[in-house]
Amino acid sequence: MRNAFTVAAGIDVHRDTVVVTIRKKMTGAEDDQMETRTFETFRDTLEKMAAWLQAEKVEAVGLESTGVYWMPVVRTLQEKASDLLVWLVNPLDVKRRAGRKTDRKDSRWISELVLYGMVAPSYLPSREQSELRKLTRHRTKLVADQTRYHNRILKELEGSGVKLPSVVTDCMGKSGRAIIEALLAEKLSLDEIADLARGSLRKKISLLRRAIDGSFTPSTKIVLRQLLALHDLVAHQTSLIDSDVRKLLAPQAAEQALASTIPGVSDTSSAAVLAELGIDMSLFPSSKHLTAWAGLAPGSEESAGKAKAAPARQGNKYLRTSLVQSAWAAVKTKASHWRQVFLRLRSRLGPKKAIVAIARKMLVALYYMLRDNVPYRAPDQQPIPQPIKARIANRLTQRLRALGYAVTLSAEPGVS
Repeated sequence: MRNAFTVAAGIDVHRDTVVVTIRKKMTGAEDDQMETRTFETFRDTLEKMAAWLQAEKVEAVGLESTGVYWMPVVRTLQEKASDLLVWLVNPLDVKRRAGRKTDRKDSRWISELVLYGMVAPSYLPSREQSELRKLTRHRTKLVADQTRYHNRILKELEGSGVKLPSVVTDCMGKSGRAIIEALLAEKLSLDEIADLARGSLRKKISLLRRAIDGSFTPSTKIVLRQLLALHDLVAHQTSLIDSDVRKLLAPQAAEQALASTIPGVSDTSSAAVLAELGIDMSLFPSSKHLTAWAGLAPGSEESAGKAKAAPARQGNKYLRTSLVQSAWAAVKTKASHWRQVFLRLRSRLGPKKAIVAIARKMLVALYYMLRDNVPYRAPDQQPIPQPIKARIANRLTQRLRALGYAVTLSAEPGVS
């Protein structure tokens, strides 16, 4: 239970209106004093709401995180009543028992929960962090759009009998793009188009000549030209977003440099992680709270003393996605700590669960790095404990014997 307040407010948020209840503790009275008002969600009326809350000396205000409707309400409170403590609460935590339900009752119920500290507030980013989040999340969607256009281009090539993807690793690279443009222009012979290959692709010119021996219909040419233009437009917009993100991240350059010391975490992924996470780790009581909030904590479901399979908890999907992508990049680095841990977990959990476990471990490392302001350091490789070594040896011995081999084990001198 959180610290209780003397004056608190609850807001029931809708698209066109908000219902606000101010609840005050009255000394010597059994019931609290309440006043409820309804405001439109236009900017001017929301400012009047903020002024009313300040005039009544409200200490904390709570509202549910319903879609995007809460965002302008919180933004107005942050701008016009910056000293007011805003609690964004999970709708599941304020769900009332069955019975009559009205907007006024909902606002009164939320005000009671906040006044007596019966709910825990969700993580609410600052205005600056919200701006950074908007850009990094928009960049994520732009990259997804670019990938979609890229895949559609490959689909049109395959449907036209142009087997360029079978020969060229990146069809949208310099060589691949030049070949596609030349095929659309139809001004060069196939031999001349194949000669546009650059770098190591020139070793495959004879195969490339066969791969581009296809034909585009007039409709296919129209579609391909538009897809190429859209792909280029999204790529340009992504580069502009990257520039804006770097500007907003300038005050957090030191923290971004720390995050980028983790193997697999690039500047782009570190920007996305900091946008979701922030740099103040005191907001999370422990690394376990952080991993649960990110949706990387293992799920748990137990009934009648029996544990059942449960998926990982839901959480911040943007942070989880960025960390999982970084984890895949980290485990592809040979002789790295993350790769060794992944290979060990994969044999028991499978690749998907193992990569989520790696992402969780990376987030725990980042938590302590930001909290203590220290760069990443790979953990020392500890020797395998003797009981575990015995179990591994016994399992491998049984497998060999099952294959018909006689096995005799002896410890190598000097190896513990």
